[in-house]
Amino acid sequence: MNPNNNSVHSSPSAINSNNQTVNSSNQVVNNITVIQQVVSPQQKTPPNEQPIPESAKVEPKKEIAKKVKSDVDENIPNANCINENTFAWIFANENYQGVEPVPNAINDGMVFALYCEKVLGLPSTNIHLVKDATYNNFKREVNLMKQISEAYKSDANIIVYYAGHGLPDESSKNAFLFPVDGDGSDMTTCYSLNELYKTLGEMPASKIIVLLDACFSGSQRGDGMLAKARGVAIKAKAASPAGNMVVLSAAQGNETAYPYKEKQHGLFTYFLLKKLQMSKGIVTLGELFDYVKDNVVKKSLVVNGKQQTPSAIASSLVFDAWRSWTLE
Repeated sequence: MNPNNNSVHSSPSAINSNNQTVNSSNQVVNNITVIQQVVSPQQKTPPNEQPIPESAKVEPKKEIAKKVKSDVDENIPNANCINENTFAWIFANENYQGVEPVPNAINDGMVFALYCEKVLGLPSTNIHLVKDATYNNFKREVNLMKQISEAYKSDANIIVYYAGHGLPDESSKNAFLFPVDGDGSDMTTCYSLNELYKTLGEMPASKIIVLLDACFSGSQRGDGMLAKARGVAIKAKAASPAGNMVVLSAAQGNETAYPYKEKQHGLFTYFLLKKLQMSKGIVTLGELFDYVKDNVVKKSLVVNGKQQTPSAIASSLVFDAWRSWTLE
């Protein structure tokens, strides 16, 4: 990686659905595409929206860097090969416009992007890191996944990683990814997991691996409920993977995906990175999941005093074959 290659490309400002000025900034940092949406602070908050809390505002990069102290953020192994046919989309949603932030979600995404490049050997051009993804960000990036997979046909491998809020629809119990501009009382502003899995499942990719450091009970990362979710956890319906797909999730049913505050990561993401660090990426997906599940189950009780059980769900086409896959 070239530390001086930090060119930045910006696109014009736009108006979002809340009549706020949004600066859409696409950055290329160390050749990794970084997309971030930031609401202009000069705009007044509409009367039907809550002000963005100070804790939810984007911090300067130097302040974020000072907080990164985890052992998995340093001494990242380097791959001995280049995997040109593997593509990673990383969505890191931390700073929400109307609800509580997700602590360390951006750090989760940034460090996982580094592991994709250094440990898994993905070219930096194959890695898309989307910070604070809006609804339109999700639609655009998923469409790009579809175009790339169709161009590469069965030669492409797709990794989709998400750290952020998940939300259940209280009436249908279906699960949704929560964009930073989403409204929990209007599910049309959230991105359906069923829709995501259907689109991914129709792609001709050789393997599709989805990693979710989120829960879909309406809980925050940590204690409490989202402001726009009802006051009790909901057991969302498990969306069904399709095609050549497996989904590894941080929590089951109405459980919460907890943080590992000491390590500045989500609990699920920390142990995912730790195993990749220890194995230097030479590990099957089955071995990786078993390690993550075992350690998350134990540490969630010790650190948070609550149960958290990661899950693995594969399509009927894949069945147990995913256990011999790798992330490369």
